[in-house]
Amino acid sequence: MIQIAIIETDKAERLMKALCNHFARKITARYEGDKGYIEFGDGKCEITATSSTMKFLAESETTDGLDHVKRAVDKHLTRFSTEDIFQFDWRNIS
Repeated sequence: MIQIAIIETDKAERLMKALCNHFARKITARYEGDKGYIEFGDGKCEITATSSTMKFLAESETTDGLDHVKRAVDKHLTRFSTEDIFQFDWRNIS
Protein backbone atom coordinates (compact mmCIF):
# COMPACT_ATOMS: atom_id res chain seq x y z
CA MET A 1 0.00 0.00 0.00
CA ILE A 2 1.29 3.42 -0.95
CA GLN A 3 -0.18 6.85 -0.24
CA ILE A 4 1.05 10.33 -1.11
CA ALA A 5 0.53 13.75 0.44
CA ILE A 6 1.88 17.13 -0.64
CA ILE A 7 1.98 20.17 1.61
CA GLU A 8 3.02 23.71 0.82
CA THR A 9 5.77 25.32 2.87
CA ASP A 10 8.75 27.54 2.22
CA LYS A 11 10.62 25.64 4.97
CA ALA A 12 10.55 22.24 3.26
CA GLU A 13 14.26 21.45 3.36
CA ARG A 14 14.70 22.56 6.97
CA LEU A 15 11.66 20.56 8.11
CA MET A 16 12.74 17.46 6.17
CA LYS A 17 16.18 17.55 7.80
CA ALA A 18 14.65 18.08 11.26
CA LEU A 19 12.32 15.10 10.80
CA CYS A 20 15.10 12.80 9.58
CA ASN A 21 17.52 13.88 12.31
CA HIS A 22 14.87 13.39 14.97
CA PHE A 23 13.82 9.93 13.80
CA ALA A 24 17.46 8.86 13.31
CA ARG A 25 17.87 8.81 17.10
CA LYS A 26 15.72 5.67 17.32
CA ILE A 27 15.18 4.24 13.82
CA THR A 28 16.85 4.31 10.42
CA ALA A 29 16.44 7.76 8.89
CA ARG A 30 18.65 9.88 6.64
CA TYR A 31 18.58 12.60 4.04
CA GLU A 32 20.59 13.29 0.90
CA GLY A 33 20.08 16.53 -0.97
CA ASP A 34 16.36 17.12 -1.39
CA LYS A 35 15.28 13.59 -0.32
CA GLY A 36 14.65 12.15 3.11
CA TYR A 37 14.09 8.52 4.03
CA ILE A 38 12.54 7.20 7.25
CA GLU A 39 12.18 3.47 7.89
CA PHE A 40 9.71 2.40 10.54
CA GLY A 41 9.40 -1.25 11.57
CA ASP A 42 6.10 -1.56 9.75
CA GLY A 43 6.56 0.87 6.87
CA LYS A 44 8.59 3.69 5.41
CA CYS A 45 8.29 7.26 4.22
CA GLU A 46 10.19 9.07 1.49
CA ILE A 47 10.15 12.87 1.64
CA THR A 48 11.01 15.17 -1.26
CA ALA A 49 11.61 18.84 -0.49
CA THR A 50 11.35 21.65 -3.02
CA SER A 51 11.46 25.40 -2.54
CA SER A 52 7.71 25.46 -1.88
CA THR A 53 6.48 21.93 -1.08
CA MET A 54 7.12 18.71 0.78
CA LYS A 55 5.98 15.49 -0.86
CA PHE A 56 5.48 12.47 1.41
CA LEU A 57 5.33 8.96 0.01
CA ALA A 58 4.21 6.54 2.76
CA GLU A 59 4.41 2.80 2.17
CA SER A 60 3.55 -0.34 4.15
CA GLU A 61 2.38 -3.88 3.59
CA THR A 62 -0.54 -3.39 6.00
CA THR A 63 -3.23 -0.81 6.66
CA ASP A 64 -2.14 -0.53 10.31
CA GLY A 65 1.48 -0.01 9.27
CA LEU A 66 0.50 2.67 6.77
CA ASP A 67 -1.61 4.44 9.39
CA HIS A 68 1.33 4.32 11.83
CA VAL A 69 3.72 5.89 9.30
CA LYS A 70 1.26 8.66 8.44
CA ARG A 71 0.47 9.45 12.09
CA ALA A 72 4.14 9.56 13.08
CA VAL A 73 5.11 11.88 10.23
CA ASP A 74 2.12 14.17 10.82
CA LYS A 75 2.68 14.35 14.59
CA HIS A 76 6.38 15.11 14.35
CA LEU A 77 6.06 17.61 11.51
CA THR A 78 3.53 19.52 13.60
CA ARG A 79 5.98 19.51 16.51
CA PHE A 80 8.83 20.95 14.41
CA SER A 81 6.75 23.62 12.70
CA THR A 82 5.38 25.81 15.44
CA GLU A 83 4.33 28.59 13.04
CA ASP A 84 2.40 26.52 10.48
CA ILE A 85 -0.46 24.07 10.72
CA PHE A 86 -0.35 21.45 8.01
CA GLN A 87 -3.29 19.48 6.75
CA PHE A 88 -2.25 16.18 5.20
CA ASP A 89 -4.52 14.98 2.41
CA TRP A 90 -3.28 11.42 1.90
CA ARG A 91 -4.22 9.83 -1.42
CA ASN A 92 -3.79 6.30 -2.71
CA ILE A 93 -1.36 5.62 -5.54
CA SER A 94 -2.69 3.17 -8.14
